[in-house]
Amino acid sequence: EEEKVFLADYVKSLYTGTQGKNSIYYHNGTITTDDGTVIDAGDNSYRYAGASESVNNFVCFGSNATPCPTDNLYRIIGVIDGKVKLIKYDYNTKEQLGTAGNYSSSYTPSKSYKGDLTTVDLYYWDFSTFKNIWSESLLNKTNLNANFINNIGTTWANKISTTTWKVGGNTEANIVQLSPSKTYTNEITNPAESTTYNAKIGLMYVSDYGFAASPNAWTSTMETYNNTTVTSNNWMFIGYSDWTISRNSATSDYTFCVLDQGQIYSNTVINIRGVRATFFLEPTVTYVSGTGTSSDPIIIN
Repeated sequence: EEEKVFLADYVKSLYTGTQGKNSIYYHNGTITTDDGTVIDAGDNSYRYAGASESVNNFVCFGSNATPCPTDNLYRIIGVIDGKVKLIKYDYNTKEQLGTAGNYSSSYTPSKSYKGDLTTVDLYYWDFSTFKNIWSESLLNKTNLNANFINNIGTTWANKISTTTWKVGGNTEANIVQLSPSKTYTNEITNPAESTTYNAKIGLMYVSDYGFAASPNAWTSTMETYNNTTVTSNNWMFIGYSDWTISRNSATSDYTFCVLDQGQIYSNTVINIRGVRATFFLEPTVTYVSGTGTSSDPIIIN
């Protein structure tokens, strides 16, 4: 019988002990600046970072077709808490998320957009309550954790792990005006409120986006990620606007998003942004084949 390799173990095996080899960084609290300041998450995660074209972290999910349809391409954020975390490569469409819930409209993206869609379907963070409470958001309840789950089918949905999402958020000063490691602390380790939400599907954290850039950006604040040195070395930057799952705890109706230029910004929940479903795979998911490029993505069991 062919030996099975868990996907999480496969990703970790690509880390050779040298930070940045195969575009993977081990966040064990030892990546530091010249003055000794720790700049990694310190959560023992293995995260991909670097320029999009050099980071081979593509996975085919939701389809067994060969070649993998572009709409089924996802990218590995990393191995966090022992599980592989994926984010959709390009924006979710209304065919996947539906037009009920928090759908707004379709827009032609700006010239900075790096994806493959001719139009991007935009969603409110929450137009139903005008509040930044994730458990009440129809983007969460209807579009992501009902429509998206139903549309990918039971077989693929069963590969997604139910996750405890940290949705307490923090203030703009504690998220936007700090570097990724400090943002991570204020967003994940010590949020303003200890609010959580259990579900299969979520969105990226601000710190996920911050750590996807090369480490030379990790001393920058999240509000200054809008320079080409950072955006050209951040595989998660796609050149258009994204929602994150994190709320601005200082207000009742603002949350954090990525702007077209690459910086993190606090914005009202009734604005409209693109959506990229983010989720953890079950630990039992195994690696089958693939080098992780967009043309040869990783195939899972």
